[in-house]
Amino acid sequence: MINFHKKEEWFIFYDNDGNKIERKTEVRFDPLTGESSRIIFDSKPPLTPPDYSEMAVKTGGAKCPFCPDNLLKMTPKFPKEIALDGRIMTGESVAFPNLFPYSKHNAVVIFSDDHYVTLKQFTVDMIKNAFMTAKIYIENVVESDQEARYASILWNYLPPSGGSILHPHIQPIVSDSPTNYLALVEEKAQQFEQEHGQEYFKALYETEKSLGERWIGEIGNVVWFHAFAPRGHNDFMAIFTKAHSIFEIGEEDLQHFAESLKAIFATLNEQGFASFNLMLNASIDRNSKQPVHIHLIPRFTIGMLETSDINSFQSLHNEPLSLKVPEEIAAKARVHFEKIRN
Repeated sequence: MINFHKKEEWFIFYDNDGNKIERKTEVRFDPLTGESSRIIFDSKPPLTPPDYSEMAVKTGGAKCPFCPDNLLKMTPKFPKEIALDGRIMTGESVAFPNLFPYSKHNAVVIFSDDHYVTLKQFTVDMIKNAFMTAKIYIENVVESDQEARYASILWNYLPPSGGSILHPHIQPIVSDSPTNYLALVEEKAQQFEQEHGQEYFKALYETEKSLGERWIGEIGNVVWFHAFAPRGHNDFMAIFTKAHSIFEIGEEDLQHFAESLKAIFATLNEQGFASFNLMLNASIDRNSKQPVHIHLIPRFTIGMLETSDINSFQSLHNEPLSLKVPEEIAAKARVHFEKIRN
């Protein structure tokens, strides 16, 4: 039912001594959309996670609008139909409007008072509280705006990901219009269900679990595996198996998500990755059949020139490249996942 299709391409050339050299590229096709991505072999640049400690000193405290002394003075407030007190808080997590919105509704949610948090320093409570705050914001927006149709939570962590402020934060967005990704997934998932009589993401994680090649693990109702046709140099996917809309995500789900995300962070750190993009896609239709799902891809720069990991293949051809083999990364992640279970 789930079609994992791939093909090999071979590039043949010769060294200066006339010896034949063959290099393989593997083209994989997304089992839902049919979009292709390419696995590049024999290209493993050493990666050293950047240390932003000095930058944190220069940009934190009085210079950061998200730090404690400035937060309530420099950040704007929501209208009362979104938040009676102007902001939404869960623990140290605080949500407020984005001054430069990407959508009709766009909040910024900080994790805590801490200006710089490394992957190892994120706590389960930090993650759980921030995503709970984002969930509450989305629910409040949906209740106040009958035209709202699509919601997601985005996380650009550290500068290589496009994060413009070091202080860790996520951005929940709600819009009348879908992004290209949401529109394509909605269309293809409906088509899949019509043809096969089963919801796509449920079929996907059940198939991945039975195969085991890219399966990572599960805690409660949150399952993790690696995408077959990755959108980046890793592409971790999570599915909330019992939550089919933002309203069905419970506190226990977010607890399990936060616990398991720590294993994904450990896998990134092992490879030398420090930065990533994450998107959580959750329907705001209470009758939705599609479970909440997540993609997480690392971001980095290469070498002394600090070359971006994204080039014209990704940005203009819309063709993701991966220096990592999905099955090998899933094996690494399983080790870290087992550690958090024990």
